[in-house]
Amino acid sequence: MSVDMSASAVDMRLRIVSRLAEPLSLETRLASKIDLSAEGVAARLREASDLLELCETLGRGRSEP
Repeated sequence: MSVDMSASAVDMRLRIVSRLAEPLSLETRLASKIDLSAEGVAARLREASDLLELCETLGRGRSEP
């Protein structure tokens, strides 16, 4: 496999990678941190409980071989 190492090709690849990494900027990472407030934790616990209940329901509905 041959990779074009010309200045323009390298520049293009760096620009593409930079665009892809944009969501990983410091501001974005800080904005996506887990909400540790009481409400945030309670919401995640409810979601985990709901998912566990769904998994158990699906497991009971599965026929045993």
